[in-house]
Amino acid sequence: MGHDILVEFSEKNKRIFFLFILFIIIFFLLIYRLYNIQVVGGGELNELARREHFTSYVLDGKRGVIFDRNLKRLAVNVETKSLFAIPYKIEKPEETARLLATRLSLSPKDLEKELIKERYFVWVDRKLTTEKYEEIKSLNLPGLDFVTENKRFYPKESLAANFLGFVGVDNQGLEGLELFFDESLKSQAGLMVMERDASGAKIPLSIERIHPSRNGLSIVLTIDEVIQYITEEALQKAFQQYHPKSAVAIVVNPKTGEILSMAVRPSFNINNYQETPGENRRNRAITDNYEPGSTFKIFTIATALENGYAQLSDHFNCKGWINYQGTVIRDIDPHGYQDLTEIVKNSCNVGIIEVGTRIDKNIFAESIHKFGFGQKTGVALPGESTGLFRPVNQWSKISIASLSIGQEISVTPLQLIMGTSVIANNGVLMKPLIVSKIIDDEFNVIKQFHPEEVRQVISQNTAQTMSRILQQVVESGTGTRAKIKHYTACGKTGTSQKFDFSLGRYSNEKFTSWFVGFAPAEEAEIAILVMLDEPMGSYYGGTVAAPVFQEIATKTLPYLSIPPG
Repeated sequence: MGHDILVEFSEKNKRIFFLFILFIIIFFLLIYRLYNIQVVGGGELNELARREHFTSYVLDGKRGVIFDRNLKRLAVNVETKSLFAIPYKIEKPEETARLLATRLSLSPKDLEKELIKERYFVWVDRKLTTEKYEEIKSLNLPGLDFVTENKRFYPKESLAANFLGFVGVDNQGLEGLELFFDESLKSQAGLMVMERDASGAKIPLSIERIHPSRNGLSIVLTIDEVIQYITEEALQKAFQQYHPKSAVAIVVNPKTGEILSMAVRPSFNINNYQETPGENRRNRAITDNYEPGSTFKIFTIATALENGYAQLSDHFNCKGWINYQGTVIRDIDPHGYQDLTEIVKNSCNVGIIEVGTRIDKNIFAESIHKFGFGQKTGVALPGESTGLFRPVNQWSKISIASLSIGQEISVTPLQLIMGTSVIANNGVLMKPLIVSKIIDDEFNVIKQFHPEEVRQVISQNTAQTMSRILQQVVESGTGTRAKIKHYTACGKTGTSQKFDFSLGRYSNEKFTSWFVGFAPAEEAEIAILVMLDEPMGSYYGGTVAAPVFQEIATKTLPYLSIPPG
C-alpha cells in the first residue's frame, strides 16, 4: 500500500512538472510575441494606426495680387477644389480609375497605376471646375477626397495678357510678370494634421499640429488699366483692318520712364492660356527685333546736331537718289532743295544720308549706344532682347549710310520708344519702369521702385531743337495723320523694308510700319509707339500707324487731365 502511494505521488509530480514546463513555454512565447509586437513590429503597427486615424491637409496660401497703378486688380485668386486619393483606402482601383477617367479626360490605365501606389497621398486632378467637382463628389467613391486650393484668375481675361504672363497648376510663375516677380508673388504652403475616427470622419477639436501658410506679396504696376484698354482697342482696330503678322503699341511717361500701357497682337485669354499657340503669348514689345526704318532718322539728326556735324540752316538737294561708295540708294520722290527740318519732315533718304555720312563712325556708334540701342533696357520682364547692332569693325563701306536711314540695325519696340523719349525728356534716357512697388496684405510698402535716370544722352538744347523739327513732321510732313485736336504733337513715321534672307536683299513686298512720337510738343506727358509688322494693303507708317497714335493720344491726354496745348 505504501508503494502505491509513492507511485501516485510521483505521477502527480510529473503532471505538475509538465504543466509548469508548459506554462514556462507559453509564457516565453507570449513574451516573444509581445517583443515582436512592441519592438520588432511596433513601427509598422504604429504606421497602420496613423494611416487609419490621422490625415494631413495642405493649407494653400494665396498668391499675391497684381494691381494696376490705381489698385485695380489685374490678377487675383479664386478658391477651387482639387481631387486627391488615399490609395490604401481604395477598394476597387480599376473601377475607380474607370469612373474618374471618363469624367476627367484622363487615361484609365495611367490613373489606375497611381491609385495602387504604396503611398498615402496622390493627386488625381487639380483645380477642378465646379461642374466636375459636383459630379465626382456625387459618386461618393471611397479613398477619394478634396482639398481647397487657390487658382489664379485674370478678371480682364486678355487685357495686358502678353506682359502679365500666367502661372502653372502649382501657382508658379511661367511667363511675364508672373515669372519675373515669382519669388515675391508666390505663397508659402502650410500643413495641418488632423485625427479621424474609425469611420474616417474628422474628430472635433482634434488638430494635432498646424504649420500656417503665408500669402504672397502683391505688386503694383505703373500700368493704367484705362490707358491699357484705350491702347488695345486702337491697336485691335488696325490689326483687323490691315491684318499684319503682329502689332505693338506702347505708351510711356517720358519724364519718369513709367510704362502706362503695352499692347501686343496677336494676344490670348490668360485664363485659357493652354489653348493658345506659343506665338500668340509672346511679348513682342521686348522679345522681337525689327529694323526701325525712317524712325531712326531721329537719332541720326540728333547725333549730327549734338556733335556739330549739321546746322538747321544747312541745305540739301534731293534728286531722288544718291550714290554712296558705289551703291545707289533711292528715295520715293525727288524732294529738291530742302533745309535740315524739311529733310526730316519729308523723311528724305538722300538728305539724311548726306547728314549721316558726315558723322565720324565711332561717334555715331557711341551715340547709338547712348540712346539705348544694342543693349537691354533693363525692364522688369523676362525674355528681353538686346536688339542687333554690329560693332564698328564689322561695318561695311556703306553701313553708315544704311544706319542713317534705319537699316543694318534691329531694335525692340521698347528700345525705340525709350530712345524717342530722350527727345521729350530734355535729352535724358530713363530706365523703363513697369512695377512701382511691392506691398503686403495690409498694403504696407515692402519695396518701392523709383524712376531711374540712365544717362544724359544729348543736351537740352539739342533735344528742344529736335522737338521743334518733329513737330513739323506732324504739322505738315509725313505724319499729319497723327495730329491731335486741341494738342500739339511731335513724331516720326517709318516704313522699313524687311530683309529677305532667301534672296539676300531687301524685299519689295514686306514692310514694317511705324509711328513714334510724344505729346504735348512742349513738356510732353506721354510718348507713344505703334508698330505693325507686314500689314496688308497699305503699308506706309504715316497711313497705317500714325492714326493709331492719334486715337490713343486723343483719348489718353484728356483722361490724364492734360490741358490742351
